[in-house]
Amino acid sequence: MKWSLRILMLVIATLVFTLLLFFSTLALLLALLRWLITGQKPSLTMHTNAYQQWKNTTSRRHRTSYHTDDVIEAEVREVPRDSNRLP
Repeated sequence: MKWSLRILMLVIATLVFTLLLFFSTLALLLALLRWLITGQKPSLTMHTNAYQQWKNTTSRRHRTSYHTDDVIEAEVREVPRDSNRLP
């Protein structure tokens, strides 16, 4: 009984994987065919390019926001350890 259940589960998993692979390959082929006919890029490519552009703009913005020319002068005071209250 145990081995027949394992074989049945293996067959079901194989069928699901085969169907998933078949439909994803079919969708890819249809997207490539549409790209050849209409000249429009597939939407996945457009989303990937938009994400990479967004990532590049945010990384550039963080790099340029820091100015090393600014100098901040501050007075340093020592706070006693036994004082737990604010001034």
